[in-house]
Amino acid sequence: MKTLKIQLGAYGWQHAHWLNRFYPEDLPEDWQLLYYSNEFNSVLVPAAYWQGHTIDDCVEWIGSVHEDFRFFVECRGDMFAHISKQALSAVLQVLQPQLSALVFPDAKQVMSGQVKQDFLDIIDLFGVDVCSAGDGFDSQLDSRVGGVWRDTASEASSFALIEDNLTDLRVTRALVEQFVAALESGERSPEIATIIVYHPQLQAEDLSKFRAVLDFMGY
Repeated sequence: MKTLKIQLGAYGWQHAHWLNRFYPEDLPEDWQLLYYSNEFNSVLVPAAYWQGHTIDDCVEWIGSVHEDFRFFVECRGDMFAHISKQALSAVLQVLQPQLSALVFPDAKQVMSGQVKQDFLDIIDLFGVDVCSAGDGFDSQLDSRVGGVWRDTASEASSFALIEDNLTDLRVTRALVEQFVAALESGERSPEIATIIVYHPQLQAEDLSKFRAVLDFMGY
């Protein structure tokens, strides 16, 4: 019997092409996260969301989801152009009870020394885990930093970012097998792992089928 549990989610929940296919036509926009969380148990909050949402929105988010739901927050070097360090700290404090990690998905991004220090201050303040595609935080965070698994860079990590539209379930299953194999090759095999799916044409019904594949595989 497999002991690994895989949480599944998408890159954001506000997608125009999900309207009338996943979200009912008459569903208010404020209820989308509630509806989404009934089907999936994780989400990667895009950095771009902070351009249009406030701390009050975050209070609604945390009140909309069940207690096992987990937030991952995308972080990028340019996000402080849209949200201040203080405002980001405030929204993370709201999400903290169900905040799993800050995610730095871009291995090629270059952060200034001040931006990096601002992120380090926030990470230290909340004691939150970090999933980073690059190695910019390794020396400062020690055991709290992990990688970002991709099928093109199969390092052992409990956080996977899959860039696929999930329309071929055979490909989907192979990606899961690659991810789990990379996990098992690491020094420690975690009890819980997370897969976030990002693709501009991803349909929620295909994400649901992916969930069924994970269930069939025992995850």
